Amino acid sequence: MEPLRIAVIGAGAWGTSLADLLSEVGHEVTLWAIEDDLCARMKEKWENDLYLPGISLHPTLRYTSDLAEAASVGQDMLLSVVPSKFLSSVWDRLAPSVHEEALIVSATKGVDEETLALPTELIERHLGGRSVVCVSGPTFARELAERKPTAIAAASRDAAAARRVQEAFSAFCLRVYTGGDPIGTQLGGALKKVIALAAGVADGMELGHTTRAALIVRGLAEMSRLGAAMGGRPETLAGLAGMGDLVLTCTGDLSRNRTVGLRLGRGEKLDEILASMRAVAEGVATAPAAVALGKKFGAEMPISAQVHAVLFEDKDPREALGELMARPLKAEGS
Repeated sequence: MEPLRIAVIGAGAWGTSLADLLSEVGHEVTLWAIEDDLCARMKEKWENDLYLPGISLHPTLRYTSDLAEAASVGQDMLLSVVPSKFLSSVWDRLAPSVHEEALIVSATKGVDEETLALPTELIERHLGGRSVVCVSGPTFARELAERKPTAIAAASRDAAAARRVQEAFSAFCLRVYTGGDPIGTQLGGALKKVIALAAGVADGMELGHTTRAALIVRGLAEMSRLGAAMGGRPETLAGLAGMGDLVLTCTGDLSRNRTVGLRLGRGEKLDEILASMRAVAEGVATAPAAVALGKKFGAEMPISAQVHAVLFEDKDPREALGELMARPLKAEGS
């Protein structure tokens, strides 16, 4: 396809990695960073030393800390990779400058804590209902930056828009599949973080591979229950954005959420863990939203509820595990 003018909003590890690859594919890409000093260093050193150190960025990639400038540059596509905690505030400032014909894409994984909206829903509200494509799947930013083979899903109610994203993103190291279920696709990317915290806690307690496997499978069950209650499709949660991302985040050493869980399982306090981390572990903020969504839509979320209790109610992880094991017996599919 013809090169596109793309603005990537958010210079964390994932946004930087995507911007770098899209530049290599041949698009005209500008990366927006909220930090003026980071933006200046990237211009000088061609490296995001804060979130993706050691990776040399593509020489055609451009940088800005001005949102209006980013919007004017991204006339063909705006790719939003802002942490869910800051998504609403960034789009409140960005929306008035967005080009009316630009394709809007969200790569944020999370749920808005206040409104319980998914990222595309939140962006669409800021844009007056304009359709947004979401991309998600089993990805680590550093591995994509190292050009290791990766597969993701691009989902939208607008099939043509999803195909445009597929064509724009596809590369020698990135395979993109399309889908029509943005709800399930985004829920998978958000809820897997909470289950990864649980898996990390179990690993930190040295409970073994069988415990982790049980948490992954039963975690997928509650993700699927909530997905169905909210209008998502079972096949979506069984695919890249669901099971694929869940397995990666629960087992990979690069997973920030699993790392937080590991340290909790070893006896560290949450405040100390978060204070020592530069990058955001969004599962901590997603846990309350997951529990709230379960209550809102009548979906049982036992693992998410216990993770929430460990994080915010100072519950002992062994007590939480004991309560999960002592739940009433039931058929697997129920």
